[in-house]
Amino acid sequence: MYRFFLYVILVIIYLGLAKVLSPTEFGVQYLQNEKNFSKVFKGNQLTAILIDSHATGFLIKTYYQKYRVIYGFQNVEEIIVRTSKEFAVKNIKNMGMSLYRNNENIEEIIPLPPGSLYIGNREFGQWKKIKSGKVKWTFYRVYKNIPRYLGWGTFSPDMEFYQKMRAEVSLNQPFYGPNNEFGLNGKITKEHFPHFFTEQRTKKVEFKTLFIDYFKENF
Repeated sequence: MYRFFLYVILVIIYLGLAKVLSPTEFGVQYLQNEKNFSKVFKGNQLTAILIDSHATGFLIKTYYQKYRVIYGFQNVEEIIVRTSKEFAVKNIKNMGMSLYRNNENIEEIIPLPPGSLYIGNREFGQWKKIKSGKVKWTFYRVYKNIPRYLGWGTFSPDMEFYQKMRAEVSLNQPFYGPNNEFGLNGKITKEHFPHFFTEQRTKKVEFKTLFIDYFKENF
């Protein structure tokens, strides 16, 4: 009898901790994998950039991703979605990358550097030769803020970058830049999407602390 009672108590604690440490999903859309991008992100000239990923819950984990969605002729917004563990883990390496693009109803789901949708698109900018002789992509004045939303900083893609990127796309391969400047280990990504890399995200929380906090709040 005592063992049965103890088992019931443990199950209640298990379910209670799982609930209290995992926020409600009410109003949060579910993105199972890349096949569901078009159901979550709707619009044209759209690029969705993964800017954060985390898991909540103690024993039963729930996985979330945060995207910065840039609409070429509209606004910029940030959207949090619930996702599968497999998809969350798979895309950790793609932090700061554009995972989904929609251009005139032509969709791409190959991970590419942010802004890949707009480079070479004459509606948004043009190629200009600079003093060094290189040809670089420049946005029109009306779109001057797009590089800031993309997290480019001082980065400016040149023709060589563009050609290498399109070559990888033709092979259905992700592209992290000629020198891996983008993605989880990319210098540009770490500099302009720092929240994901802060020490607080990697700290381990002891069970004792969670247990005490749970009982303080609920009892």
